[in-house]
Amino acid sequence: MTKSFFTPAPAGLNPEQLTARQERERHANNSIAILMSNGPAPSPEALAIMQRHVDGEISIEEAIALTDAMLLARYRPGAGTATSEPNPAR
Repeated sequence: MTKSFFTPAPAGLNPEQLTARQERERHANNSIAILMSNGPAPSPEALAIMQRHVDGEISIEEAIALTDAMLLARYRPGAGTATSEPNPAR
């Protein structure tokens, strides 16, 4: 069985909701596996955003926008916080 980076589906989902959630989880796990083939695992913050998508709270477009905003805040020149993490844009 493939490892999942996400919490199990909550009880009480109907079959249609469970199928949709499983599909989102499959896509999210595949995306993380591709990312990790070339670098480190996503941050806990990025995983939390993806968990919200897997749970159906936000769309993939919203997850992308939130992740972009998080990364811009973290790596924007002059953001004012020093970090030892490399800039992924370089």
